[in-house]
Amino acid sequence: MKKSAIILSVVALMLLVATPVMAMGLAEDAKAAGYVLPGQEAAAPQEDILANAADYIKALYDKSTKSNPAPRTTADFEVYDQISIKNQLFTIEWSTDTEYVKAVAKDNHVVLIDIDEGAPQETVYNLIAVVTDSATGEKVTLEMPKTLPQGSNDPAPEEIVLASYLLADGEYLPKEVRLTGTVTAIPTAYSEQYGNITVNIQVGALAENLIQCYRLSGDGCANIKEGDLITVQGKIKNYKGTIEFDKPTLVGFGAIPDQSATLEAAFALADGEAMKGTQVLCGVIESIPTAYSEQYGNITVNLAIEDKIVQAYRLAGGADLAVGDAITVIGTIKNYKGTIEFDKACRYVPAQYYGSVKTLLKAYELEDGKALEGARQVTGTIIDIPTPYSEQYGNVTLNIVCGGLEDLKIQCYRLAGGADLAVGDTITVSGPIKNYKGTIEFDKGTYTK
Repeated sequence: MKKSAIILSVVALMLLVATPVMAMGLAEDAKAAGYVLPGQEAAAPQEDILANAADYIKALYDKSTKSNPAPRTTADFEVYDQISIKNQLFTIEWSTDTEYVKAVAKDNHVVLIDIDEGAPQETVYNLIAVVTDSATGEKVTLEMPKTLPQGSNDPAPEEIVLASYLLADGEYLPKEVRLTGTVTAIPTAYSEQYGNITVNIQVGALAENLIQCYRLSGDGCANIKEGDLITVQGKIKNYKGTIEFDKPTLVGFGAIPDQSATLEAAFALADGEAMKGTQVLCGVIESIPTAYSEQYGNITVNLAIEDKIVQAYRLAGGADLAVGDAITVIGTIKNYKGTIEFDKACRYVPAQYYGSVKTLLKAYELEDGKALEGARQVTGTIIDIPTPYSEQYGNVTLNIVCGGLEDLKIQCYRLAGGADLAVGDTITVSGPIKNYKGTIEFDKGTYTK
């Protein structure tokens, strides 16, 4: 009897010890099978509000896609420096990783992303947002890739047109521009009721890159006809694939260049400072402080340019100049004791060569093998014909200069046609311009007389 009791006691003890082990194994098996045992319900996941805030900010400001990983920023834009999600405040510190795009704080929690329209080259950069949870101090950093286009503070008309054709639907160029072009068509005739007209213009030689002037207004619009050369100013946008001025103003008939960038830079000079490089301005002689000197072969004149007066000091030549003449002056601009002036040895050509001279100065900056973007146009006088007209190939090679500026001559290589051309003829040449082994040339262009 005692022996049986002892055996039963041992068995009971073994079962008591084994039961928790068996229960533990069953719990693990149940958990592995996806079951939740009573008393072991999973806790609800904690919501990551900081991540939600970051996702919201990216949705607002990161427009990148697989096909467009770094969208272009063609104009300044605004962002906010804080947001609130579920009554929780998140602050945002904005910056970029390029000197050409800056974050500038404004009122009412607005930050201006200020792009440099004169950036020297196209730049891929990151718009950076450091998002901070104001309750916990936790931070997350977002980087949103974008592209800043190459710009210019004083772009050539062709550069403006070509930049316009890079705009996506709905995008605008960053600021107002002025273009001179020939009217090629009038899609909507002048309306007496609304005082506007819609015309298409061709700038220079860019026949494939027409600009529409939508609802153009201003004095003289009623008189516009096909073939007229007009100057228009306003904002350019891409409207459903049409590159157009959006309700621009007619500046006038003929070429009226926008010289505001050069004038602004010139009048910002401190006494003794000079602008870098060679500058070009076109104006009307307002007065002649120093008459032409036979001894020194120069003259000093004051030019009225827009609402400014710029002096051309000791302008080379000029015996035939008079008050009221329109001329283009080329040289170095400086501030001399408060007078903004072209320094001595500056030169001049007739006013109509303004655009051609600016084009040639850009061409002479080209490295060997490089070319200006797009077709260009230069008017000049033939000074020699290295290769006479070929009946077999139907072309000629000749050199032209603008207003006697022989240091800026350009070769017209294999110019189409030209059987009737001779030294001394003035022609307008259109086509691509390149530097070929040190020779600045039109590469197989066309011409008009």
